[in-house]
Amino acid sequence: MKLIAWDFDGTLVDSRPLIEAGMAHALDALGQPRSVMHEWLKYVGLPVEAGIRNTFGPLGLDDDTVLKAYRSFGHAEHEHLMQPFEGIPELLEELRGRGQRMAVATSKRRVPLLRQMARWGWEAWFDPIITPDEVTHGKPHPESLEKMQALTGLAPEEILMVGDTPFDLDMARDAGVPSVAVGHGFYSQEALAACGPRAYAPDTAALRDILLAYL
Repeated sequence: MKLIAWDFDGTLVDSRPLIEAGMAHALDALGQPRSVMHEWLKYVGLPVEAGIRNTFGPLGLDDDTVLKAYRSFGHAEHEHLMQPFEGIPELLEELRGRGQRMAVATSKRRVPLLRQMARWGWEAWFDPIITPDEVTHGKPHPESLEKMQALTGLAPEEILMVGDTPFDLDMARDAGVPSVAVGHGFYSQEALAACGPRAYAPDTAALRDILLAYL
């Protein structure tokens, strides 16, 4: 393994409180019941536009209207709701200390991603960083990892994808990249196992053991 490719939300950072706060704001603005939140959370891990289309299309709501309501929340002003998962900053520091190269493949846009990384001093720790701004097809399409291979010159089997959603793991599988599933994000172990990861880590301690075994 020459490169660890991390997902961001739900894998490195617990962003669920921010995601739920933003959607609660949007639902109230749209006059929709809070119960729609359950459907919305099924698509966390996809680009936000795809999640909105899947959630609100069947309700007959226009995508642009919903997106405008969601973004009117002011996510940047509420990023204090996000925090790294317990043990993640220490794990990243340890991996850097061991000389492990790391990258990010995320469904979050580049500007908010870099702003959020800067809160913890992470912005220089990952290279390359692949967001929806760098690809034509977002997760679960394999383009993000294919672009990562092109930029690094690495073969698929030299990269390890770490993610918390089926969209991360399906992307890895279709790119020929091995993956590890983490259980502190949005999805159950059963849902993740169906996507064929090499290993499952219920918490950061287990993830550390798995990653160090690859070094």
